[in-house]
Amino acid sequence: MMRARRNTLIAAVAVALLLIVATFPMRLALGWSGAGDAGVAARAVRGSIWSGELVDARLGAIPLGTVEASLSPLALLLGQTELAFSRSDERLGALTGRLHGSSPRGISNVDGVTTLAGGLGPIPVDTVRFEGATIRFGADGRCVEASGRLQLMVAAPIAGLDLSRGLSGPLRCAGGRAQAALASQSGMERLTLSFDGQGAYRAQFAINVDDDPAMAAALAAFGFQSGPGGFALTTNGRF
Repeated sequence: MMRARRNTLIAAVAVALLLIVATFPMRLALGWSGAGDAGVAARAVRGSIWSGELVDARLGAIPLGTVEASLSPLALLLGQTELAFSRSDERLGALTGRLHGSSPRGISNVDGVTTLAGGLGPIPVDTVRFEGATIRFGADGRCVEASGRLQLMVAAPIAGLDLSRGLSGPLRCAGGRAQAALASQSGMERLTLSFDGQGAYRAQFAINVDDDPAMAAALAAFGFQSGPGGFALTTNGRF
């Protein structure tokens, strides 16, 4: 009899805890988890940690739009932040993945497309496509894991070049920074983008002009510098 009562009490407590966790507000959980320190922000947060919604969410300078989100309760109990998100928007396109707010922090298994506010300084990148992208940094801000691919779309023409099909390439860690070595379909245009855990980036855009004086003049006017491999434009900034 005593054992049956004890088992009933344990089951009741477990159900009560499950109900508390299941209905715990996402807004409070995000605030306590330190997601803001990882660059996660939203105009409004609704729902519970199991089924929440982040309205006009952003990850640093990268707008995510309005996404459905859920926090991992197990990660929270371990003092970590793991947020699964998804967006199915006909206008913005689909986007799914995970955000990690604790070391190693960053993103994992991200697929889909988003815009890049402000581009890369003078390089008019306006859209980023993720293909199984994982980028995570340790507590010291150094890259510890990077995989998958990125594709950057350049909508505005640069010195008459048509880069509407974008530049794409793999992600990896290099020298403590995340790095994407991207190239156009022709291979004549290459962009190397590297960034650290604080969002500081360096982008070098190199173009082989094949001894075209008119193109060389146009690139020079845009800010490209002549070098052994053609023309290059280097810019630094912060996401």
